[in-house]
Amino acid sequence: MSEIREAIEQYLQHCFATETPPRVSDLAERLGMTREKVSRDFAAATGVALSDYLKAQQLALAQNLLASSKLSTTRIGYLSCFGTRRTFFRAFRRGTGMSPDEYRRASSAHS
Repeated sequence: MSEIREAIEQYLQHCFATETPPRVSDLAERLGMTREKVSRDFAAATGVALSDYLKAQQLALAQNLLASSKLSTTRIGYLSCFGTRRTFFRAFRRGTGMSPDEYRRASSAHS
């Protein structure tokens, strides 16, 4: 599983570098596995759905950028591989319970 996990991290780095949304199907193709197999193996090893893990990594990058940069929320959404501003705001609110702007204000209040 460690080689799959490493491949997942490399895939995510590629997605972030190219601003391409991570997809389980793309990852599975890179690994030469079916989408179902890679998802099942990852979930069995980690207890987390692969799609949820990929989304969590996108949100973690966005949170880090919001807390540590002055980039616009729209730019952060693209850098975090969300295809549109609306998709980013919706996913961010669903994942954190607040908007990107609210998160930025809250994180700057704690620094």
